[in-house]
Amino acid sequence: MTDINSNELELKRFRAYAELLFASFSWALATIIIKKYIGEIPSYHLLMGRFVVGTIFIFALQPHNVARIKKQHIKVGIPLGILIFGAYAFGVICLKYTSASKSGFLVSLSVLFIPLVESIRKKTPPSKWIVISVAMSLVGMVLISGINGGKFNFGDMLAIASSVVYTLYILALDKYGKDMEDTLLTLIQLAVVAVCCIFIVVFFEGFSMQYIKNGLIPILIIGILCTGMTTLLQTRAQKIASPESAGILFLGEPLFTLIMSYFILNETILFSGLIGALLILSSLVIAVLKKI
Repeated sequence: MTDINSNELELKRFRAYAELLFASFSWALATIIIKKYIGEIPSYHLLMGRFVVGTIFIFALQPHNVARIKKQHIKVGIPLGILIFGAYAFGVICLKYTSASKSGFLVSLSVLFIPLVESIRKKTPPSKWIVISVAMSLVGMVLISGINGGKFNFGDMLAIASSVVYTLYILALDKYGKDMEDTLLTLIQLAVVAVCCIFIVVFFEGFSMQYIKNGLIPILIIGILCTGMTTLLQTRAQKIASPESAGILFLGEPLFTLIMSYFILNETILFSGLIGALLILSSLVIAVLKKI
């Protein structure tokens, strides 16, 4: 019986890892779609579109679920949604003040912050495999990003803020989301982000339906696959996977982005980028095989 339970746990763990990697792939796909098809749409119009579509998609999966929403779901879902919005908001704004390469690296620092916070919370040092995996990931991100120095600026601070907020989200989801029904919690999170984005669009960007019409098909794809489905998978997977493993596996996003940029956007990959990709890939393998 113990062996059966152990095997079931192993299957659940690997399924969770697969779901987190799929989420990373989907986010990378969203980056490619945005760059290729809808780069001219204002940032918050795009965020509003993808999260509204994602919310509708999750609602359509089980529309009767709305009647089952309880106070506890709202108490957990609203703060989680605000954290998601905060991470995206800081990530979008930082690009106005710093380079994409620096922001990409600094936003990825959650892979470092998560084990640090968890070590403090648990009052135990991280395992050697976490340290090795995180170190390889960070070096890999430096090589992929092609960071060439420069002074620390306001945009860099916002990028780090995005990383900190997303770290808080992953840790909060791990702590408070385990006993919540996946679809309900996902629905509330996405709805909160959608409402926040609508507010920003209406009062700061100036709403224009033409922007949405121009990128409707890509927005639908990003909203359904790269927002609704991935948030649901992450919410479910983090009931099994540790925050540390989630942080490391999410670094699959820049790896997948690099690969798809080469094949779809015909971008050139430098040798340093290949080395960085191998380091990140190695860190992902360590995370899975060593069950971080």
